[in-house]
Amino acid sequence: MDPTPPVPAPKLFDLTGQNALITGATRGIGAACAMALAEAGASVCLVIRNPPADAQPNLETVNAIRAKGHTAEYIFCDLGDLEAVKGLFQHALDAMGGQIHVLVNCAGIQRRSPSVAFSEQDWNDVLNINLKSVWLLSQAAGRHMVPLRRGKIINFCSLLTFQGGLTVPAYAAAKGALGQLTKALSNEWSSHNVQVNGIVPGYIATDI
Repeated sequence: MDPTPPVPAPKLFDLTGQNALITGATRGIGAACAMALAEAGASVCLVIRNPPADAQPNLETVNAIRAKGHTAEYIFCDLGDLEAVKGLFQHALDAMGGQIHVLVNCAGIQRRSPSVAFSEQDWNDVLNINLKSVWLLSQAAGRHMVPLRRGKIINFCSLLTFQGGLTVPAYAAAKGALGQLTKALSNEWSSHNVQVNGIVPGYIATDI
């Protein structure tokens, strides 16, 4: 492990000069996180879902960050399209001058149904977005961060990482696995000075 730098504690939370990539930041918890990262000094890159042909992209968070004088870029990707996700991190690097220091995986979806009637399509949709896209992005981030011996990855888990929930078998499975993935990557990459952590919010009155 690299030693803690000899700087005052408040400076450890200063993100000036750092680039952060965040998914799920067009609304809710992710939007608040993107704003907080920007206010701490980071330049942020938001992943935004491709808009329909007859609609405008949701740039509300991007515009709010820019209105406060901070730097915000955005790239388009549907996280349910795993082939597109495989190229997402490189697109973010291109948008951010070749450097990503922080990855925040906040995007997620929910499908509810009694388990006896839960469809295979719903299962695949939830697992792909809530788990596999996180794995693909984290792996790409690790390939960038590990050789440089610096980087942070923050995964948004859930109370259902530890609890089973009701009528949400795919979500519970994905978030439970995400907790284990977070631990696995943390164990493997901590010696390379890349920290991987999970955040477990409780129930919050916001859009998912």
